[in-house]
Amino acid sequence: GGGDEVKLYVGNLDYATDEARLREEFGRFGTVTDVFLPTERGTNRPRGFGFVTLATRPSAEEAIRKMDQAQLDGRTLRVNESKPRGQGPADRMRGFGPGGQGGFNTSGREEVKLYVGNLSFDTPEESVRRLFEQYGAVTDCFLPTDRENGRVRGFAFVTMPSGDAEQACVKVNGQELDGRVLRVNEAQPKGAAGGGGGPGGPRGGPPG
Repeated sequence: GGGDEVKLYVGNLDYATDEARLREEFGRFGTVTDVFLPTERGTNRPRGFGFVTLATRPSAEEAIRKMDQAQLDGRTLRVNESKPRGQGPADRMRGFGPGGQGGFNTSGREEVKLYVGNLSFDTPEESVRRLFEQYGAVTDCFLPTDRENGRVRGFAFVTMPSGDAEQACVKVNGQELDGRVLRVNEAQPKGAAGGGGGPGGPRGGPPG
């Protein structure tokens, strides 16, 4: 019986890649029932990722096998199954990652700012942005520099939609970039009490 459509997330798209192009590429694996390319509010620029829905699971799995890490319009695609977000109990969000980094308090917030530490001084902003764009839209990427000598300080801030940020935090934390193992966690706004973070702040929390 029906209802076995599978929605795929397609990341790291070139801005020139449009819906027709995706429909054509993924149509080689089966019937494409839907293609969606989110655009930035205000500018209507594509956000560098999209969703392609295939009619059957076998065709979707074939598409993931063939298209993940494939080249399209000069970019290396990321293709995986798009998991529906925000379904089920909210406690899925809590305590992911090693030692449970306190989880994400994403309620009521569209965007999350991530702190990226242990960067090589040779890593340009573009590399950081590219790395995070594999997991969703990057709305802002900032490498603070030293006031004295103008050199980068070895860390960055990356702002992403909350759902993408959660995934990026898990995936990028511990990855290597330019020979350094990155540390990623949610950047805490300075002096903010944290929406209901309560005593003890956002980290740690009770075990379990």
